[in-house]
Amino acid sequence: MIIVPVTGPDMPRALAQIAASSRYADLFELRIDLLTAPDLPRLIVSARKPVIATCRPAREGGAFVGPEPDRLAILQSAIDGGAAMVDLELDAWNEGRACLRASRRRIRWIASHHELDRYPHLVKSLYRALRRTGADIVKFAYVADDAWQIRAAMEFLGYARTDRQRAVAIAMGEAGEASRILYRVFGGWGTFAAPEDGNQSAPGQLPASVMKKVFRSHVRTAKTKVFGLVGNPVSQSKGIYIHNPLYRKLGRDAVYCRFKITDLARFMRVVAGRAQGFSVTSPHKRAMMKYLARVEPLARSLGAVNSVVRRAGGYYGKNTDACGALDAIEQRLRVRGRVMVVIGAGGAARAIGGEAARRGAKVYVVNRTTARAQRLSRALGLRWTTFDALASLRPEIIANATSAGMWPDIRTTPLEKFPASVLLAFDAIYNPSMTRFLSDAAGRGIVTVSGVEMYAGQAVEQILLFTGKRPGLRDVKRLFLAATRAQ
Repeated sequence: MIIVPVTGPDMPRALAQIAASSRYADLFELRIDLLTAPDLPRLIVSARKPVIATCRPAREGGAFVGPEPDRLAILQSAIDGGAAMVDLELDAWNEGRACLRASRRRIRWIASHHELDRYPHLVKSLYRALRRTGADIVKFAYVADDAWQIRAAMEFLGYARTDRQRAVAIAMGEAGEASRILYRVFGGWGTFAAPEDGNQSAPGQLPASVMKKVFRSHVRTAKTKVFGLVGNPVSQSKGIYIHNPLYRKLGRDAVYCRFKITDLARFMRVVAGRAQGFSVTSPHKRAMMKYLARVEPLARSLGAVNSVVRRAGGYYGKNTDACGALDAIEQRLRVRGRVMVVIGAGGAARAIGGEAARRGAKVYVVNRTTARAQRLSRALGLRWTTFDALASLRPEIIANATSAGMWPDIRTTPLEKFPASVLLAFDAIYNPSMTRFLSDAAGRGIVTVSGVEMYAGQAVEQILLFTGKRPGLRDVKRLFLAATRAQ
């Protein structure tokens, strides 16, 4: 069930939210505490779908601050106006059920609890307390700061699945995004998605259209294979708009979501077991290797992976970034015998610099922190330089492997001035596709290669690794450009 909260705050906005989201919502939730002077019967009739009446008190993250009898009276008016369900907080359950009455029809009751201050460790006891209410549906929501914390939602829904209890469990915030998407995979009854105007009732809600059209969350099952992007940040990633439609086109029951992770060790210990594979981005491309049973030779030599898939005996790691980047560059200019400067010292720099050297380029590493450039050069057998000495090397190719210029900081660049010798500039960033770095290079007549080309090439190999089927390069580029235009 995809539940769309109606948040208004005024009647015109509330009615517009219902109209715009009707194609995607299975139910609507009237967040009465967020609505100003609502005409509840009119909103309920306009929904044309079952409506949950919620008047969330401030103590549980809502906006209602009046006396409890007044709040219950508001909920009673929603029942009288035709609401199909009522949400009552666990601490208000006994008083609420004693006061609220349904006339001539059955109301379904939701017992809920919201944890706003800390990660919930006593999930089992909370589940039992909610279930003891006898509610038709039990709901648990909490704030997540790291994607490993979706574990509490998985645990809660596991208990409910065993008891055949209808349940909702949500980790709120960007880090909890996957708990919303994977609700049916984990055994949940429903999840919450934002109305199409983006007016969220809780942090981390995705638009209902994205939940249904991109992730197809409502048709997933426990058999659905889970893949995702592991990194921090991940919100800028376009992968969800590329992997998900291609999985469907390739005939795979699989879903791809984003995991914002700081504590990789804990994520791999408590959540990763439910997934079949990951794309890996900064800052985890090197750290991920310690959790792998096998690593392809290229990735091992580079000391970084960007693709991980579960196989018999454990996870297998691969680096598709390296070939994706160099194949894109070499479509315009062969690197053998060329002087190439790689800006950066992270996972992308390792992949690009290492593969360029393997193909015969004379590679120098430069970084704002010279010590990091020195460490990377020693690890891969490359050379290092400084920005002041860069021009004297007469580089023919310059590759940006830093995040400078990535959306939303699109005005930044890793290099203020290009040496006259440069023939080609490559940027590993793909959002935006034309960074300031590339724009400055193009203005000087330098050939430019966007991170879009690298992304498309590595994505083809990654999806092949995940699904066993190779998608078309044109399909990847088409989906990527469509996602970029829609931003």
